[in-house]
Amino acid sequence: MLLVAFPGCSHLVESRSIARFTSALEKKDLSALREASTPGFRSKALRNPSAVEAMKLLELPEGEVTVADVEETSENKRRVVVEVGADARRLTYELIRDRDTGQWLVDDLLLKQSRRGASVTRSTTDLMDLLLSVHEFQSAWKSGDRQRLLDSTTGGFSKLLADLPAPFLIRISQRVVVPDAQTFRSQPRASLDKGTAQVRYDGPEGKTVLALIREKNHWRVDDIVLSAESQGKRPESIRHLAAVVRTTVEFLDAYKWLDRKKIKEVAAPRFFQNSLAHADLTEIPLPDSSNIDATAEVRLQQTFSDVILKVPDGLVRVSLERERTDDPTDTSVGRFGVTEVTLIEYESDQERRLSAVYTAHARMRLFSAALRRRDLAALKHNSSHDLNNRVWKHLEQDVLNGLPLMGIDDDSPRVSGTVFQGAVTEITATQGRSAITYVLREQGGVLLVDDILVPVRGRSGSLKHQLERLVPVSGFAGALSSGNVSKVTRHVSSDFNRLVFKQLDQLPRQATIVPRYLKLNVSRMQQRKDQREEVLLGDDQFGARVVLVSESGRFVVDDVELLAGGDPSQPTWLKQTLRLEVARPRNIPRVKNKPVIPRDTRFPTPPDRTDGSAGSKER
Repeated sequence: MLLVAFPGCSHLVESRSIARFTSALEKKDLSALREASTPGFRSKALRNPSAVEAMKLLELPEGEVTVADVEETSENKRRVVVEVGADARRLTYELIRDRDTGQWLVDDLLLKQSRRGASVTRSTTDLMDLLLSVHEFQSAWKSGDRQRLLDSTTGGFSKLLADLPAPFLIRISQRVVVPDAQTFRSQPRASLDKGTAQVRYDGPEGKTVLALIREKNHWRVDDIVLSAESQGKRPESIRHLAAVVRTTVEFLDAYKWLDRKKIKEVAAPRFFQNSLAHADLTEIPLPDSSNIDATAEVRLQQTFSDVILKVPDGLVRVSLERERTDDPTDTSVGRFGVTEVTLIEYESDQERRLSAVYTAHARMRLFSAALRRRDLAALKHNSSHDLNNRVWKHLEQDVLNGLPLMGIDDDSPRVSGTVFQGAVTEITATQGRSAITYVLREQGGVLLVDDILVPVRGRSGSLKHQLERLVPVSGFAGALSSGNVSKVTRHVSSDFNRLVFKQLDQLPRQATIVPRYLKLNVSRMQQRKDQREEVLLGDDQFGARVVLVSESGRFVVDDVELLAGGDPSQPTWLKQTLRLEVARPRNIPRVKNKPVIPRDTRFPTPPDRTDGSAGSKER
């Protein structure tokens, strides 16, 4: 029991008021405490039935109370210094006289506390107001009433929380609220500092810290930090968490409604410009924001975060990055932008990055359009190093214009499937009547077209493989048509050049019939027994057998057999025919010491085909 002792009778009234207050506190009599207090103290420090329990946390000293000093600050105000217990710990009561009853009532109790090694004086009114605000916060978050929960937080924090899906917000509250909302059993410890406060308590996930701000004359929670003192877990800011999840919600909603303007706001600039700005967002559906429920997992780091959602066939991971700041010490939440979305499929164990999908699709469409336009510069820009080195770098625009694209219709591709295999991405598309596959390869972080796989017979389905062999054939045909010997030498083997074309200044007129044989449809491509490559054009009645060799990393024409329905035992090989003519110096006039093939040299004359057979049709 608390006893109040005082010297003489000069301060009897004040002492009785203190005794009445301390007695009610000892008895845990809230009603009596309220009667012994001013309206201001009641409204802040005793407004809740749990106030008596909260008072215990102030660790008021127990023992005999002795009035040590009384200061009359005004006619109706007294400041009474008392000493409590054997160690004479000093407390200061502030009393105000009730004008109606004349009673002296407790208006505040000032406590000396140690803060960062220094002694500070704290108001019981302020401390109790803070502790009861924490209790009301716990009750609001326990209630399941969304509006009460939001009202217990600051305006900025409330806006973040308001945009979270209800199931996810409930899950957060479960991580914050102590069991049965027994606030004061969780041993909250409060500290105040000029309109801000921190309260630490034992939460469901260990030490939890509430950061509060005085807003509109009420304490409001501005952030919650979970696992604040955990050894095994990283402290987790709920404000940080809410900012990340809200951005994810906004991104998924904007994506669903094809709102590219909003997507631009919430996506990282590079992700938007490189992947989403011109993508067909209907190709890859993403889960609704309502999938951010209690099962969603959020992995927080200081500068980046991941939100992982469960979907029926796998997982979807939304990756975000905090906006860069010039201040390395800045630990504020800041703005987060979506940098990537990854789709993880259980059945195929495949990870698809949205940027890779849309970048791949965009790259594929650019390449396809360039191929239809025969735009050599654009083809080079959108092709891999290997495709450029093996095909495009050896092409001139006039050759490309006449180059056949076997099995590829002149239509825009319609994507039907995408498969990712590490650095290689395969896009299956319907183009006209054909189903073809674009193969893209990552080089320096950029996806580029490396090949097109086409369903054809009699030759490789690889367009790169086909073009690598057709480019020298088409180039040779074009050079012969132009009559330019110098151009011809670029497309033929060193042996062919040595035996024939290096001996000539101009081509024979009869050679002008050869290009007609070389512009027929391809019937077959194969490797010969002598390891040279063979391209068969047309058929035995009207066609050409072109033999290629690889020199300096590219194919060149080594010989051509012209087919015109003659005796197969007596083939007409172009190199041998021209070589024999070059070797007849007595019969051949010379220009600048080089022979000119006479006009009457005989080559097989191409038949006049009118049957329309595909194998013999000119390209």
